[in-house]
Amino acid sequence: MAEQRAQRRLSAILSADAVGYSRLMAADEIDTVHLIAEARQVMSDKVGQYGGRVVDATGDNVLAEFPSVVDAVQCAVEIQDELERSTAERPEERRMRFRIGVNLGDVVVEDERIYGDGVNVAARLEALAEPGGVCISGTAYDQVEGKLALGFEDAGEQTVKNIPKPVRVYRVRSGRGVANVAHTRSRRRTPRRRLHVVLATTVAILLLLGVGLWASWPRPLGLLIDIVGVSGPPVNPPLPDKPSIVVLPFVNISGDPEQEYFSDGITEEIITDLAGVPELFVISRNSAFTYKGRPVKVRDVGRDLGVRYVLEGTVRKAEGRVRITAQLIDATSDFHLWSERYDRELSDIFALQSDISQQILVALKVELRDAALERIVRESTRNLEAQDTLWRGWAHAQRFTWEDTLEARYLYERAIEQDPDSAVAYALAGSTYGIEYLMGWNVDPTLLDRAEELEQRALTLDPSIPTTHIVMALIHLRRGQLEEAVAAAERAVELGPNFEFPHLILGVALARRGRIVAAMQSLDRALRLNPKAPSATWGAVAYINFAAGRTEQAVELWEQVRAANTDGILPRISLAVLYESEGRHEEARVLAQEILRVNPDLTAESATELIPGLGLDADQAIDHLRRAGLP
Repeated sequence: MAEQRAQRRLSAILSADAVGYSRLMAADEIDTVHLIAEARQVMSDKVGQYGGRVVDATGDNVLAEFPSVVDAVQCAVEIQDELERSTAERPEERRMRFRIGVNLGDVVVEDERIYGDGVNVAARLEALAEPGGVCISGTAYDQVEGKLALGFEDAGEQTVKNIPKPVRVYRVRSGRGVANVAHTRSRRRTPRRRLHVVLATTVAILLLLGVGLWASWPRPLGLLIDIVGVSGPPVNPPLPDKPSIVVLPFVNISGDPEQEYFSDGITEEIITDLAGVPELFVISRNSAFTYKGRPVKVRDVGRDLGVRYVLEGTVRKAEGRVRITAQLIDATSDFHLWSERYDRELSDIFALQSDISQQILVALKVELRDAALERIVRESTRNLEAQDTLWRGWAHAQRFTWEDTLEARYLYERAIEQDPDSAVAYALAGSTYGIEYLMGWNVDPTLLDRAEELEQRALTLDPSIPTTHIVMALIHLRRGQLEEAVAAAERAVELGPNFEFPHLILGVALARRGRIVAAMQSLDRALRLNPKAPSATWGAVAYINFAAGRTEQAVELWEQVRAANTDGILPRISLAVLYESEGRHEEARVLAQEILRVNPDLTAESATELIPGLGLDADQAIDHLRRAGLP
């Protein structure tokens, strides 16, 4: 008998996933069960109305299939509208929001279930959506364009996990729930209880904290600045005069996508170990993670990043054991310097990580200083349960939304309970309070006090962590304590010479003090460590331009940052002040409306407090914002 051929068809796939599900469950399991049941009913009813069918609804995820992509997109928008309406009267902390992705693609059908890349892409799109928002693929957009009374924002091509080619992504920007979710978020005024997964993972979070760098994440702006010392990301940079390396994201081969955070965490730990060695040049995790999920050639990676050595590997975690393979390759010759496979109990994970770091240093013939060796060995004895919680928190923090920041805080503070001696957990938890305040999501000034309290606790436990000094530098900057900010940033550079953000924050602090040339040099070093710089870096470059009197160039950059993030408050405040001061009243009024769309509770006075160091009189800035339309 001939083998039965798999059934395939072209379908529109809708994937929805709840935001903050674990936080809600931890706070009130019974209520959360009711919430998810009500949400599923809303989705099931809407899917049926639009001729679709619910394929799966397990946990906090719903998967549906439609014969029409137009119906699928309209259904997704109406689901978000209905969920927004049905939960409007609930306390903000007890509202359940969903991310939704819609894709048009080929699927394999078996026993009424659907499989294949068509489904996987929908799931990846859902992960890219904002809470309460909808993302659709380019294939879906091609079919719905002009057929629905909706607006769409082109988010460009995105590299998504386990999909070989980049996916064109569009964000739906119309529909009551989709458009107004930011308004609802902004009604919160009081801080709520709820990475730097160690050092380098502060990423844009710590840059944004405290200085108002008018940045968005994670898209590079692609605009090169022609000021001396900051010429933009280096193109095919020359090899440094010391051993240079990039650690590519270790591949999760466990077969369980829920373990992705674990393989990313292992990668992060190894980068952190190596980046603390002054005798090495180590590429930032931000640039390294741009290769995640992509097939790469080692030679190309080495050339693009300007490094000689590339570390790659895999992670499999199952049934209390972990298996890691790692190989170190000379990118100039494709020669394998070292490779090893480790199979250990999960409880040995940190000792295993320490072994890998030390083996790399031996292969590169780098002799560790006693202090660096002591740190690597000490880090191998941490609390596994707390570290696992930190890694989960970090996975949320990378999404850079208010909801995910609060979810990360909840997990970081749980890690503190699990390991009260974890300096990193205190540092990460502290950063979330600063982010919430300084991104304009919540302008209660006591958030900064809480951030400082947690960072001081981290300093008491371990003063050698660069991240804590970065956060303190940012808090000092926000308070106008410039000497203290420079000192803290310089200490962070001393402790973490291979972390780009100490250099970046030092550059901003130096610019605030009028030391423009030194600021440019610091930014140039940050860009070399992070050749694929995120737009947060370009926010710093914009600030340096403004401090140097190059207002036109600064405005050009802030406008591009504004375009990259429709909910970014900080660039809009800066531009509104400048435009109103120049008599560009209509443009300033448009910006003020955009600001109030994101946070209706923001006033001219509280907005001015978010942009210190612009060199403008505070009373004048408040007056400009009021003229533009802020209360």
